[in-house]
Amino acid sequence: MTRSLVILLLSLQAGGQADVQMNAALNRRTARVGETVLLTVTLRAPGLYGPEIEDPDFAGFEVLSTADRSSFRFSPSLGAVREFIREYTLRIDRAGELTIPPIRASVNGVYYETDALQLVAGSGETAAEFPSGLLPRPEEEVAVRLWVEPETAYVGQQVTMTVGAFFEPLVRGRLQRQPEYRPPEVQGFWTADLPGSPRPERGVYGRREYFVQIYRRALFPLSPGTVRIPPAAVIYEVRRGLVYAAETFEVESAPATVVVRPLPLDGMPVDFAGAVGRYETEVWFDRSDLRAGEAVNLVLEVRGTGNLSSIGRPELPEIPGMRIYDGGEDAEVQLRGVEFAGHKRFSWVLIPERPGRYVLPELHLPYFDPLEATYATARSEPMSLLVQPAPAAAVAAGASGPSAIRFIRTRPARQESGLPRKAAFWLVQAVPLVALLGVIAFGRYRGRVPLPTRRRPQRRQRLVRALRPLAESGDAAFFAQLRGSVLAWLGRRLHLAELSGQGVVQVQHALEDSGVPPRVALEVIDVLEECARLRYQADPPGPTVARAMLTRVDRLLALVDREAVSEKRLRAAGEPGGSFYSLAILLLALSAGLAPAQEGVGAAEPAARWFQEGVAAYGRGEYAQARELFERALAVWPQDPNLLYNLGNVHYELGGRGTAVAFWVRALRLRPRDGDARFNLRLVVGDDPVVGSALPPLPLSRDEIALLFTLLWLGGCVALIARRRWRKGYLTFGGGAALTLAVLCAVLMLYSPSRYAIIAGPDSVLRAGPVRGSEILTSPPPGTGYRVQEQRGDWLRVSRGGESEGWVERAHVELIE
Repeated sequence: MTRSLVILLLSLQAGGQADVQMNAALNRRTARVGETVLLTVTLRAPGLYGPEIEDPDFAGFEVLSTADRSSFRFSPSLGAVREFIREYTLRIDRAGELTIPPIRASVNGVYYETDALQLVAGSGETAAEFPSGLLPRPEEEVAVRLWVEPETAYVGQQVTMTVGAFFEPLVRGRLQRQPEYRPPEVQGFWTADLPGSPRPERGVYGRREYFVQIYRRALFPLSPGTVRIPPAAVIYEVRRGLVYAAETFEVESAPATVVVRPLPLDGMPVDFAGAVGRYETEVWFDRSDLRAGEAVNLVLEVRGTGNLSSIGRPELPEIPGMRIYDGGEDAEVQLRGVEFAGHKRFSWVLIPERPGRYVLPELHLPYFDPLEATYATARSEPMSLLVQPAPAAAVAAGASGPSAIRFIRTRPARQESGLPRKAAFWLVQAVPLVALLGVIAFGRYRGRVPLPTRRRPQRRQRLVRALRPLAESGDAAFFAQLRGSVLAWLGRRLHLAELSGQGVVQVQHALEDSGVPPRVALEVIDVLEECARLRYQADPPGPTVARAMLTRVDRLLALVDREAVSEKRLRAAGEPGGSFYSLAILLLALSAGLAPAQEGVGAAEPAARWFQEGVAAYGRGEYAQARELFERALAVWPQDPNLLYNLGNVHYELGGRGTAVAFWVRALRLRPRDGDARFNLRLVVGDDPVVGSALPPLPLSRDEIALLFTLLWLGGCVALIARRRWRKGYLTFGGGAALTLAVLCAVLMLYSPSRYAIIAGPDSVLRAGPVRGSEILTSPPPGTGYRVQEQRGDWLRVSRGGESEGWVERAHVELIE
């Protein structure tokens, strides 16, 4: 005991000689007004007693909390040392360069101090984001607040909905997973997400420190009235301690209300189309060097703030001598803070019919300014376009009239026969399969026939019995006799009388050509060479070697007898291209015969006359009459791709852009390599991925795929039948590859493509539900393609992948089955 006290006193004496260390540090040197910073003071002093720290004057700060902690350690060199830490949580009250004075501490009557600290405080923005009446109450550990700005708006004006989720630091530190935000489900608005806070921000709200996450959404009212915004909610999971289980809580905000005012009728322009915001316009041509009959693009760009998707295509006034076609449109949305802005572009294709100067009058876009509560009009400046005369060759070639799209077809095409839908087509394909199965079954039957019932095995057995007495002598003459007998037997078996006088290489080729496997043929050659060697050996081989050689020959001749096809049977079976090729030609002729010709003469003659009359009416510019004539012919020839293509051109000239796109897609489904139809589609809808997916994946029609299937199927079966006779490896590979490709062709033939809907008219709208009173989601332009997901009565649920989804009336679209 005395020894321990002595050691402790020596340690305390050594600790008294240690230096006192004291410093202060801020967790950051820049912040904003209203944010919090953490000041940490650390003091290390010898001895067992704690120091006394004096709090400085925190000018420009508010002390929110103070926390002390200490630790003790002992070492032989330093003795007893106590580490004391004090943390100040400070909230910044004013902007500017703030100074924290030195902090003093007393240790055993001696004073120590830290250096002064500097902090740059910026103007506060976080607290200003929240209305004063919506700050969390002091007793709330977690709070959710929802508000809208402005609370009163016009139809089409942007309303910004903001949701703030407040988490007290202690609760946030105990979260088991990220909180789940559940936004309110609003009705009667067109909505779009806005950027919120990228991560939770720490700040003091209502005299309490919180971590705050901001969520925002833009709402554009669709109809007037008082609309209730349901509560937003945050679901979080915390663990109160190590011995406690995780608990899940859900906190909701209070609902909000938006008063939507109707647009005033006083001062509303006659051509007002519903644009709300602030806009300006600009117009330009994409080229200035232009000749008569050539196309030029006119671009109108609308810039400003507001819901750009609600701006429809302005009406372009008629220009004498100029043909006008609607082009594409695209929009780019940008954000100015939380306000929607950007630009939207509309294009038209203009084709001057004659040279001269054309004047484009001013284009105007009426809109409603919700901030000024008045109507205004964005106007463009008038523009002129100088058109040079066309070359003489171009004038002669364009006698039929200039057009942005390719000209119509002047002759009807052959209709698709629909081979994959005919039962007779598949019955024809069953013929080679039955033949293949029959050859396989017959081959197995022949393999099960007992050997004594066959004549060739009997001859082979007589040969072996005749040589067996000579083998017992073991004389060298036996091997000469054996070699000659084997060659004579092979000559009779293969019907090659000259085989006995040929070399071993010719014998090997004869065996392989007759269908004997190469391994067996090489073993026969090895036996013949071995017999020739033993024949001239100085010492007789003996009866044991002779009997073994005779047994080996008996086995090999049995294999040759089973595997080889005689020359006589080869001639009887026919040369390649004989019976098999005759069968192939017969099946192809049957498949081609399944394709019906055009309708009977009685129906085809008026259809051909209507077709030609429609072409003449189109050339005269009488598009309505051309449409009527082509539709009459289509009733007789419903699968004529030229008729479908011509109807697409006629509807395009009549202003039916969506119907034209549908007819061109139908024509391309029947004739995928139609370059004119593809050109027209690209001109009208561009590279629309949905419309492109409605076209066939391969540049082959279904009839062409059916004929390709017949060739591959027949070729594969014939190759496998030939493999049973000639046993060639390349026949197995070729037959398997052909049948595999035939199965792929069958999949393409039988594949039923998805249903597509093409927006037909400008009045088509996409709604949230299959009723006319449901919310309008968007108004797609004519020619826009959608995939049909569901049909419910006269309504179709359509989508464009991740872009948009909704319901549209069946009467407003062209359905592509």
